[in-house]
Amino acid sequence: MKIAVIGSGALGCLFGAKFSKKHDVVLLTYAQKEADIINKNGLSVKEEDGSVERFNEHVSACVTGTYEQHVDMVVILVKTLQTENALRQNLKLIGKDTLVLTLQNGLGNFEAISKYVDEKQLVLGTTNHNSVWLSEGNVFHSGSGVTMIGGADGAFDNFQKVKKLFEESGFEAVISDNIGYLLWRKLFVNLTLNSFTYITLTPLGFVSQNQYAMNYVKNVLTEAVSVAQAEGHNFEVDEVVEFVKNVSATHLNGYSSMSQDRKRGIKTEIDWINGAVVKLARKHNISVPYNECIVNMVHAIEDADAYNAAMK
Repeated sequence: MKIAVIGSGALGCLFGAKFSKKHDVVLLTYAQKEADIINKNGLSVKEEDGSVERFNEHVSACVTGTYEQHVDMVVILVKTLQTENALRQNLKLIGKDTLVLTLQNGLGNFEAISKYVDEKQLVLGTTNHNSVWLSEGNVFHSGSGVTMIGGADGAFDNFQKVKKLFEESGFEAVISDNIGYLLWRKLFVNLTLNSFTYITLTPLGFVSQNQYAMNYVKNVLTEAVSVAQAEGHNFEVDEVVEFVKNVSATHLNGYSSMSQDRKRGIKTEIDWINGAVVKLARKHNISVPYNECIVNMVHAIEDADAYNAAMK
């Protein structure tokens, strides 16, 4: 297959590298400098045991919007706030038989992508893999897990194609008939681990080892579960808290995408994560002060970091 990965961050490089074992992969970046480095050096993935695997064949990179051929699959791994713009720039990638897979954080990606892509071509996914960006084309694969995929009724053959791609690339993948439920489970992780580690700049594993951090998790999730229940999903607070704690404990040395954003001075997806809960809570007249506070704090930190950098 010819696969285009829109987004050359930590997960984009991880999946792009592994997919290139058996397929041709093109990574779409926002910077010509990054594309040049990847084209010259390929990609490298450092595993938790210290081993490093390099991928030089079947991998190329170019600036987003400049690749104008249909591909067999598009994998979207940009931030949710960039989704629509990234799709508009790269519509020439997508033909009538092209599969479009999103593994993004937050809520709202399905709605954004389906404006441009037939729902039968769209595959939704969540992944428990964690990857840390080291430099252009180089990442640390800091945590593994299952990738769940699903989507519109009647597209089972497409789900099977995506599942096969992951499995032959060394990843575990499972097809789900309730992807909405799984997207909420991923959101619970983002609401808590991503926001906490953004504010504190700690690794993911810190949360499960600190009682104050776990208090934070429970307060945020108590609100979020109420909203999810109002949306028709069957979750219990204690089960979800334990789930998030286990994710933290199995990714001890990993760093969330949001904490990596802060280190690199990049705007976050907070409005599509905790902000999505706030928006849905208003629809159901549910009070969510913890999530509202987190959204305000993250935006304040974004502005404060920019202010402090300008003052240096």
